[in-house]
Amino acid sequence: MHLARRPAVLLGLFCLLPGLALPVYGHAEDKPKPVVIPLEPLGLPKGLFSGGRSFSCFHLHAAATRLFWLDSSHVLVAFTTNPPCTFRSGSDAASLRAIVFDKSGAKIASHDWPLAGDFTLFAGPDHRVVLWKGSELEFLDDQLKPVEAGELAEKPKGLYVTPARRTIPLLSADGRNFEFYGVGPLKLLTTIAIDQTTEANAVEDWTPGDERLAGTYCRDKSDFSCTRILVLTADANFLAPDGAPWSYQETNKPVALHPIGFLDSTHLLISRLDKGFFHSPQVFVVRPDGSRTLLPSPGGPFYVEKIAGIADGGSRFGLEYTADPDCMGRNCVAYRRFVVEEVDSKKFLFDKYGSPYFSSFELSPDGKSVAVLDEGAISIYPLPAPQ
Repeated sequence: MHLARRPAVLLGLFCLLPGLALPVYGHAEDKPKPVVIPLEPLGLPKGLFSGGRSFSCFHLHAAATRLFWLDSSHVLVAFTTNPPCTFRSGSDAASLRAIVFDKSGAKIASHDWPLAGDFTLFAGPDHRVVLWKGSELEFLDDQLKPVEAGELAEKPKGLYVTPARRTIPLLSADGRNFEFYGVGPLKLLTTIAIDQTTEANAVEDWTPGDERLAGTYCRDKSDFSCTRILVLTADANFLAPDGAPWSYQETNKPVALHPIGFLDSTHLLISRLDKGFFHSPQVFVVRPDGSRTLLPSPGGPFYVEKIAGIADGGSRFGLEYTADPDCMGRNCVAYRRFVVEEVDSKKFLFDKYGSPYFSSFELSPDGKSVAVLDEGAISIYPLPAPQ
């Protein structure tokens, strides 16, 4: 695996974590004050967010959280209800609780599901909640009531969420094609073969957008030979506006390039790292004509992890950073930082640190709010409207 790491990870809800002692990180002061929705009275286990304190347990604990906006007025939080760091946490059957709130903090709906096998919950097209298990998909409205269901021909090898959420991309069971599905009803829209060229065959990981893919081509096994990003599109859309494939490449010096996600069909967010001991990762927006825009950097050891919401046609977006881009070991602690940026801005519109585990945030679809899940609560911060 190359240094450049794929943020578009396969969807999953379980995270097995050992007990660790965690240092305290300061939190940026944000004005105006947010709407705060405490979650412990609604069943969030105490101690799920460490808050800088030491865990008192040393066994593995299955736990997870999820946070996303259904639309600009409703936010969903989901969390496992089995308590951490107790003898019961490893023996009790885990369950998932999802709760929908409006921006004022009023509770709209709630539902519990037993967690077994590969059950997963995520945000889908048309403001819907999607339940995925095996080859079955069920779609819920903002009341968490079923409105549609569908079944795929076979269980996919992977399923993804795009920043714009216009489609549901999945990797076929044989790993040779990405399929893009729409809803209402569930139907296959387009397919992209990833074994179509020698260069595409050499790509280790793909980052899906809506009916397009981005992946890094590396000349050899060196991290800094990854100097070209390929963008594949569906053959069926070739004659459509912005439907042709394209690439972005740097040839003048060794760099590690990696796609983060699509802001829209012609703007791709990428990370860039120069070879050398004193270089920090950079984040650019690149375009089919080869032009690029450098974004403000949080500095230090932070690597961009994923896009956390887009608004205003992709010109405003949330980014989640982590202090360790390869946080795969048992004792790894990924310090998080949540920011909101605009393509042409020289500074962050929002900036806040998050707890190492289970914290999350997302920008609302209208770009006027940020929801942060941390320290046992959801905090909803207002932002100035996009210009």
